[in-house]
Amino acid sequence: MRRKTTRAAQVLAVVSCCAAVTAGSTGASAATHGPGPVRSHANHQCLDADLRAIGENGAGAQLWKCHGMNNQKWNYDPRARTIRSNYNGRCLDADLGMIGRNGTKVQLWDCNGGHHQKWIYDAISHTVYNMHNGRCLDADLGGVGGNGAKVQLWDCNGWSNQKWTL
Repeated sequence: MRRKTTRAAQVLAVVSCCAAVTAGSTGASAATHGPGPVRSHANHQCLDADLRAIGENGAGAQLWKCHGMNNQKWNYDPRARTIRSNYNGRCLDADLGMIGRNGTKVQLWDCNGGHHQKWIYDAISHTVYNMHNGRCLDADLGGVGGNGAKVQLWDCNGWSNQKWTL
């Protein structure tokens, strides 16, 4: 029970902090961003919706060499706190079946308004937080450097594989 309380307090602190950063943003930076790439600071590759499954819910998100096609263009709306694919309008989504742990799959899913589809981008730290659990959007260090690196949720650590430019 104590661990759940501690985790809940951490999530609340992250969400409160990020909400304050977002609320304090200028009108220009608080406007909807997109369509454009989401780039990883770890290798400057782009967040990419896997074209092999992009027509279905559950299509994976990965890193890929930037090429400018619609599966690498995203619309970030800080008011709605969504990141939507320009390819099909689906939301960036944290898999609810895995969301309680590090390594949670990040995928595309029909938008449904759930907290697992809500994201806060902190332009100061270049971090993208998931509102469901406060974990960070993370490029898997095991694959960074090559096409197809997994994008997941992980406890925030400030490393370059958790920093993004929208």
